[in-house]
Amino acid sequence: MAPRGPEAMRALVGGLGLVALVVLTTVVPQGSATATSAILVPAAVTTSAATAQHTPREPNEKRVCDKFGSTPVAGGRYEVQNDLWGASTKQCVVAFDTGFRVEADHDKPSGPASYPSMVYGCNYGNCTKGTPFPRPISDLGDLRTSWTTTTPAKGDYNVSYDIWLDPTARKTGRPTGLELMIWLKHTDRVNPIGKKVAETTLDGVPYEVWQGKADVTTISYVRKEATNSVTNLSIPTFVTDATKRGVAKPGWYMTSVQAGFEPWIGGNGLATTNFSVTRNGQ
Repeated sequence: MAPRGPEAMRALVGGLGLVALVVLTTVVPQGSATATSAILVPAAVTTSAATAQHTPREPNEKRVCDKFGSTPVAGGRYEVQNDLWGASTKQCVVAFDTGFRVEADHDKPSGPASYPSMVYGCNYGNCTKGTPFPRPISDLGDLRTSWTTTTPAKGDYNVSYDIWLDPTARKTGRPTGLELMIWLKHTDRVNPIGKKVAETTLDGVPYEVWQGKADVTTISYVRKEATNSVTNLSIPTFVTDATKRGVAKPGWYMTSVQAGFEPWIGGNGLATTNFSVTRNGQ
């Protein structure tokens, strides 16, 4: 993959079914500028049961190994998606009510292998149960999220929220407005798409602000002090900042909140142990 240039994903996944969002991120050799690009890849959304023997660690575990498979958890409030879009190596996610863990050993230094993640909202027509989305960003209310992860000592990856905005109340098709990312943690060789344009402090936490564009405009808030968990993170705080910067528009809608990992090298050891999104406490 060429430095500073996003890797284009042009192949569409055929067949019936719904589709899921994935995020494309690129990595260049250490010491060079790195770039991340967001692109949407159609993918069948299916529910897969366990396909191989494993020892359950959590109640109601479901193992998803289909490249673009997904499964509902927590009574359908969230959807866990595998999204193995960028590599030929095998990957499974073991989903349970509060999260998932990744089973993979990727070896792709040129870019991400996948975006295993949890979804809350509407994702290519697949809306999670009881979601308030799509919803005008002017009426998000007290929208908060908590997320606890574990990460390995080795490998290349990031730990990022992926929040999608659209000019319309879109439930089907691809968002066309803005991809808003919140990076909690990343390895040294991985940075977002575009360039760093500012630094800011939101709710007392310092972030770098990166902006770029591949498929859609992307704004990334990169936490300067890496963490494996956040509690009651205010999503409207980031949307308000993005609106002030002119990349989000007041009349737009939020369609989904996603939280996951982009592994390049490795993958085993990446896990979500707890995840939630609430609006006005519910």
